[in-house]
This record gives sequence, C-alpha cells and structure tokens, in this order.
Amino acid sequence: MSKRPGVLMIAILMTLPAWSAPALQQIAPDGSTEVTLYTGSAAAMVRQYTPVRLNAGANTVSFGWTADGVDAASVTIAGDRLQVGPTITPAGAERTLQWAVTAPEAGEYALTTTFLLNGLTLSPAYRMDWAEGAGVVRLRGWVGVLNESGMGLEDVQAQLVVGRPGSGQGSPNLAINGISELSAGMNVRAEFLPSTELAARTLYRIVSETAPERVMRVLEVQPPRDGALGREMLPPGPMHLVIGKASGPDRISMTTLSYEPGEEFEVALGQEQALVVERRLMERRKEQLEFDRLGQVSGFDTVERYELAVRSYLDRPADIEIVETVLETWEMQTDALHVLEDREAIMRMDVPAGGESTLGFTLVKHTGTRIPK
Repeated sequence: MSKRPGVLMIAILMTLPAWSAPALQQIAPDGSTEVTLYTGSAAAMVRQYTPVRLNAGANTVSFGWTADGVDAASVTIAGDRLQVGPTITPAGAERTLQWAVTAPEAGEYALTTTFLLNGLTLSPAYRMDWAEGAGVVRLRGWVGVLNESGMGLEDVQAQLVVGRPGSGQGSPNLAINGISELSAGMNVRAEFLPSTELAARTLYRIVSETAPERVMRVLEVQPPRDGALGREMLPPGPMHLVIGKASGPDRISMTTLSYEPGEEFEVALGQEQALVVERRLMERRKEQLEFDRLGQVSGFDTVERYELAVRSYLDRPADIEIVETVLETWEMQTDALHVLEDREAIMRMDVPAGGESTLGFTLVKHTGTRIPK
C-alpha cells in the first residue's frame, strides 16, 4: 500500500474457490491522469486510467482514498468490455467504495476512475502587447493552480473549461501546457493561451455621462473566427497591457480582460491630450407649459441646445465617436448622423489634423404631463 498522503488506492478483490481465502491485490495508479479545471469552481473532474488484471467472470474492485477533497458521491469506474455493478459502501470502511466487475476473460484491462476533486483554486492572468499605432496586438494567458485538495496527482494532462462542472458551459479545448504534476499543496503557474495575434484599431470617444470634456482613447480588439478563440470563452482575469512606444520606454497598465468568442472587446488607453474638447450650453429654455385645474404647472419641456467643439493637435485626422445620454422621456434633434440605442445617441465627428470641428444638437426633456404616453 502506498503511504503517500492523498494518493488514491485501487485494489482488486478476486473471486477464488470457496475453500480459499480471498486475496487482495494492490493495483498502482501508474496510468495517465486527465484533470479538467473549471473557472467557476474549485472542483476539478479527475479521470485516472489504470491498467488492471482481472480474472474471467466475477471480480470485486475496491477504490479507497485518504484526501479530504474527493467527492465520494461522484466516484465511478468503467472499462471496455467490463460489466460494472452498483456502487457498494463496505460496512465499517470509511473512504472506500466497491463494485462487482465481470470480465469476459482473464487478462489486463484499462480501468477508468472518474471523480470530482475539491480544493483546486484557479487564478487566470493575461498579458497584451501592443506597439503604439499598430493594427495588431499579441495576447497570452496563464493560469495559476493551487492544489489544496490533499491529493497528489501525477502524469497529469490538464485542460480548462469556463464555467462549472455540469453547467454545460464551455468545452475543454483550452489545454494547459506545462503541468505534469500537481502535488498536494503545490502552487503552479502554466500557459493555457500561447501568444496569439489579434487585429486591433484605435478609437477616439467622448462619453457625456462620464467625461463630457475629454476624448478617451480605446483599443478595439477583433477576435478571430477560427481556432480555439473563435469557439471558446476566456476566463476573466487581470491583464497587463504593455504599450511599446517608439519615443520612449514601454508603458504598462493594469486592466481586466473579459472575452466572449466572436465579440469585439475594448481596452481603455486613457485620455488623448492632443484633442481638446469644449462643450458649450448655448441655450436652455422651458416651453409647452401645461397647468392643472388649480393653475399649477403640471408639465413642461426643457429645451437645451449644445455645441461641441474639438481642437486637434495631432498630425493625423481623428474620427471621434460621441456618446450622448438620451433617456426614454427625451428627444434629440441634430443635423449630424446619429444612431439611437439603449438610451444613448451615438454620433461621429471628423476632426482634421491640426484643425477644429464643431457639432450641434438639441435635447428636449419632457416632464410631468408632457411625458409621451
């Protein structure tokens, strides 16, 4: 019997003639181990493949463990051409399960033992490299795995799933490279996303609700249509953004990556100091006043007329996206091309290199009885 803490024990209790005492044969877990890790849970799905020698006919297979993290209710065994009976819990035996296994003939069989193992904590992290002004980024991903299950795992092949066991989310297509052993108490860091090139472009944006007089730079990253990233979610996690600048040392900032397959995602780059914004309230007035039977004001419209001016000190033209809040009870009037969606009006402004552009719009805010029904 192995004395290492947390190592699973598989034994075969072979059927012998009635006059002979049953012999207990220890089978070492010397096959490979597949570990499926889940980003939404500290429980991993473990599959251990163990070669075992069985007699023809009835055998009793016993599974025992010492680690606290093994979920007893999840333990199953299976093997090609083997008939496996119901799970039996032997009287007085803790952390031991047995099955009646019928083999068609004597010989060696590949036995698969599957169980949930609690206590494996994941911590994904990313790095994105971008050369200032380039049309591509390079993204890499690592995952830290802390084994606090009490069981040591050897000859490991690990893979990552976004979601929880049994949730139906994700699929185990993100292989974790560099993990061959997960000893009890070990904390290991390995790559699951090798350096991958993604298309990217820089956007300029003014958001009235958060920063009405600032132009913010945003890096819009386009996911691929093919490969693992075209099919798989990535677990959210902290990301170092490394911006290579020809005029000086690289700039490193910390952000969070949230990635859905097939969907663009954005990385904030901060304020663009070379684009200066002036937001002017040109006029505010009340009109369409309505009164109740007592002569008190029961409804009116507030009309606000704005002008947005942007002065550029860049040596290249700038296409700026302007996001203006427009509530459901408001109306917007403008000559600029715009799209209304999700309580926002999205407009665009082209600013020439070293020049200035202006854009005007009017908000009509309905109040009280003036709110459209």
